[in-house]
Amino acid sequence: MGSLAPSPSFEVLLRNANVNGAFVCDIGIQDGVITAMGMHLPSSERIAVIDCEYAVVTPGGVDGHVHLSQDKSPRAKEAGYVAADTIETGTRSAIAGGTTTVLLFTEQSRGQSVAEQVAKYHETAQRIGSYADYGFHAIITDPTTKVLEQELPVLARSGGITSMKLFLTYKHMRLSDAQFLRALKAARELGMVALVHAENGDLVDFFTEQLESLGLTQTQYKAVAHPAAAEAEAVNRAVTFSTVMDTPMLIVHVSVKESMEVIRRAQASLKPVFAETCPQYLLLGKKRLDEAHFCGAKFICSPPLRSDPDDIEAIWRGIVNGTFTIFSSDHCPYRFNDPQGKQLGLTNNEDGTITEKFTQVPNGLPGVETRLPLLFSEGVLKRRCIDVKRFVELTSENPAKLYGLYPKKGAIQIGSDADLVVWHPQSTFQPRKLSHARDLHDACDYSPYEGIEFWNWPRMTLLRGQVVFKEGTVLTKNGVGRFVPRQGCEMPYIKRMEGKWDVLKAAV
Repeated sequence: MGSLAPSPSFEVLLRNANVNGAFVCDIGIQDGVITAMGMHLPSSERIAVIDCEYAVVTPGGVDGHVHLSQDKSPRAKEAGYVAADTIETGTRSAIAGGTTTVLLFTEQSRGQSVAEQVAKYHETAQRIGSYADYGFHAIITDPTTKVLEQELPVLARSGGITSMKLFLTYKHMRLSDAQFLRALKAARELGMVALVHAENGDLVDFFTEQLESLGLTQTQYKAVAHPAAAEAEAVNRAVTFSTVMDTPMLIVHVSVKESMEVIRRAQASLKPVFAETCPQYLLLGKKRLDEAHFCGAKFICSPPLRSDPDDIEAIWRGIVNGTFTIFSSDHCPYRFNDPQGKQLGLTNNEDGTITEKFTQVPNGLPGVETRLPLLFSEGVLKRRCIDVKRFVELTSENPAKLYGLYPKKGAIQIGSDADLVVWHPQSTFQPRKLSHARDLHDACDYSPYEGIEFWNWPRMTLLRGQVVFKEGTVLTKNGVGRFVPRQGCEMPYIKRMEGKWDVLKAAV
């Protein structure tokens, strides 16, 4: 007498999923976790079945570079700007674009406690609520002995925050070389990843002052004030220091080929150097800064959009050949028609004229919702220069590994969180041009990618097995997102200094 087949232990079942564009199977989900993968998995009336119709299914996106509710610092209050997106509206936009985990920034101003700023940001996130799972990077602008030896160890070892961001530009944030080295040493000892905004601040300040003395302050001069050499020099310095300290380092928002060459040489020598780029450096050029009626302000960010078409092609090569470890949005939105947004760059003169000042325009572009569909459409479908596997590495798997979230996030495998993006079947999707008003879910009032034609878009987003977005509509209530504590970096690199620091201490 044959035994009865066991009843399926799934709450949700995805049928006919083309996993990462590699193979088709069913995916069983229980308690928010993937529990089974295979052909013809059993179902029952109590199981919610989703037919993917053989469309590509990828892991939920992990965006490691997102600025939300980050306008409460003394610097922001002094400048008078207000961010367009809170944690609520920004993460709502994220899940509508297939991103299920975002890493946000807690900003330490000089003289402040890092631990206190992290606690405040935790409180803000819990009070406002999040649609996506989230974690934090700690921005360090004042690496005192207390911060490095007392506060960071607690954050890294029990607080689930295993990354810091360091600046080599901006007068109110940049570190001296000595401070930079001390921060990198602490990061290495604590197993933290150092994110670095690499531009030579003195060089940028010098060019800015020269332009202002000549009255050249319109938006198009933003790119002139931030020459490629400023980025390349700082990248070279950061990579050198990373090598000396043997600290895993991510160079964020790389925009020029000169920086890529430095990074590529370091990677070829197996140095612990990783690189990030963003959609604006693949798709937008400096000419957007020239747009009339102050519309160039919509495209002001740092590093700026570049004028040389070769730079854009070089960034694409880095996407293809592996120079870039991750692809992030650097979502940092300010409304255009807002006196506390991009309009801060306009000054009313006594004679009735108006002066544009690019130095007063808040830096940043919106893009958390468009990140995944832009790379999928432009890289996988239009240019056909990357496959779905490489797309997943850049947008989900590698960020999860780099930031200590893998395989809980960034993977479609048994035991991983059921964070999934179901794309439209390619044969049925009708290409459409992006309309911010019609398509997006952020609180900004424009998109820098307005009018770009998309060849696919997430049809459905699942967060821990729950359908949170489907065919243009957010289905969940705010607050489903959770804080996700992280482990150390899981990207492979050779630890050259292992054991040598002890010898150095003994010698001293």
